[in-house]
Amino acid sequence: MSKFREIVSKYKNIILLFISSFLVFLSYPKISISEISFISLIPYIIVIFNLKTKKEALKYGFIYGFFTYLFILYWIFPTLRAGDVNTFIAISGVALLSSIMSVEFIIITFFGYLSKNCSVNMMIFLMPSVFVIVDFIKTNITRYLPYFPWFQLGYSQWNNIYFLNLAGLAQVYSITFVIVLVNSLLASIIIEKENGKRIRKLIIAFLILFISFYIGRLRFNDLEKAIAFSDKKINIVVMQPSIDFYMKWNISYVEDIKARIEKLLKEASSLKPDLIIWPENSLYGWIDDPDVFTWLCKNIKETQTYHIVGSISKTNRRYVSSYLISPKCQIIGEYNKRVLVPFGEYVPLRNILGKFIGVIGELGEFEKGNYEQNPFNLKSINIGQTICYETAFDYLFYPDDDVDLFVNITNDGWYLNTSAPYQHFAIAVVRAVENGRYLVRAANNGISAVISPNGAIIDKLNLNEYKIMHKEIKITQIKRQSDIEKNVFVFLSFIIFISFLMAMIFR
Repeated sequence: MSKFREIVSKYKNIILLFISSFLVFLSYPKISISEISFISLIPYIIVIFNLKTKKEALKYGFIYGFFTYLFILYWIFPTLRAGDVNTFIAISGVALLSSIMSVEFIIITFFGYLSKNCSVNMMIFLMPSVFVIVDFIKTNITRYLPYFPWFQLGYSQWNNIYFLNLAGLAQVYSITFVIVLVNSLLASIIIEKENGKRIRKLIIAFLILFISFYIGRLRFNDLEKAIAFSDKKINIVVMQPSIDFYMKWNISYVEDIKARIEKLLKEASSLKPDLIIWPENSLYGWIDDPDVFTWLCKNIKETQTYHIVGSISKTNRRYVSSYLISPKCQIIGEYNKRVLVPFGEYVPLRNILGKFIGVIGELGEFEKGNYEQNPFNLKSINIGQTICYETAFDYLFYPDDDVDLFVNITNDGWYLNTSAPYQHFAIAVVRAVENGRYLVRAANNGISAVISPNGAIIDKLNLNEYKIMHKEIKITQIKRQSDIEKNVFVFLSFIIFISFLMAMIFR
């Protein structure tokens, strides 16, 4: 027993970091026990309280980031293996990515260490600020550099519907700020020696949660009323053909793809919708291939309605695209994907990594579309487009109020039955709430859904269901937050951070 205690004592910090990372994993999709997020960081913050040197801060920040991303991004391993990537390379890939992304937590831990040396109260407020700043930078740096901002603590609240509605007022950053602030307060209670201070901090933590929940509930109810009184509607059908992505480009599978889609189209057209939405890359070939386009037109004309079709194109440049197509098969709108998936649609540092990773296969690499693209217009309804994991980038969602409805088409068939499709879906729910608009998600093999402006899942198709989804959507005209209003927690975080730096310089 003494030997066991000795080992635990020696590796106490690493054990605490592992526990914290695992709790974050439990709070995150696919498990999604969202309440755990409010205590998940306590072991991590306790470790920061006990750090003695800057070197320790860097070391344990790396370890925590590595553990956390290893849990969150484990799905990359089975995805790479399904793409015939060597086991060693697949393991190395996950480990390398987790190591690179641990830089986020190295930064957070380092500033947490510096702030706790000033005072416990300084650390309580600096920790949520640095979390928000790191999330904001890693999302927006993708305008210029490749990065993968897949993980944000705020996404863990996708199914905590009242608390989630804070994002409609001040984006997902507000949720992250509150989560980290509550964790910091609770962790400080464990460190605090005076009972009076402990009680005060516990009361403050519960007040913050109560006020956040109450504000979110008010917004949820306001949106419910706005939706109920809306008289602008669109009747849509979402197709989920559940085509085996790893067989998709096998020529012997073409007739099966056609049959699956034609069956769904026949069922969809009988409902006489205004719009039928196909998932990303849903055709059996390139849309500009004459045979493929002829087959597509034949089926569209038979339905006698409008379609949004996801396809790859190569007429001018190689794009991942979506098209708005009229009942007469005229292309009246085109959207080209603006942020491509690393290793799925292009290989960063291709001269080096391209020798080892062949996920792209025979399709080759694609090019980015222009950042400034107009929404589709259908019967006076403006439809904002995103493709696949573009939902992870809030700046891609049109900044004005002209967009009435968002459509996200995706193909998560790459990721099998891992956490990835659920994590991807959770991000889409948050984007719907942030923008105060319905978001319709069409996924090849799921999860397809109609998400209301307040985050309620109106209808959905589960993973690997072969089915259509029919809904009438009421278009809301709720005014969206201005850039200043929606980024208030980002501004607050920078103010706190700069104040801390000034205090460090002039103390």
